[in-house]
Amino acid sequence: MSMADLVVAGAPELPEGWFYRVVSDGFFGLKVEVRERRKRFGSRVINYAYVRTDEPDGLTAVVASCRHAVKRIDEADREWRNRRDAAKYLGDHDPKGRK
Repeated sequence: MSMADLVVAGAPELPEGWFYRVVSDGFFGLKVEVRERRKRFGSRVINYAYVRTDEPDGLTAVVASCRHAVKRIDEADREWRNRRDAAKYLGDHDPKGRK
């Protein structure tokens, strides 16, 4: 199955150079990884989600896991931006508004 097939089935589209990989995780069953291709060779995991078994069929379960993994990436990105933005407030804050 191609990534285009997963997107047609409802999985989120990924940025250029990213792809989904379904792998066996011996203890928990299957997981969907969102991966990024490296420049020279191989790829790295950006995020992942375990495939749930309470979905009506396998494709629906994999697509739901794709959505969950992408949602976790978006949440982590938002948290990182909030931490970066909050860093501008480091330091003492005078109660009278002086510097």
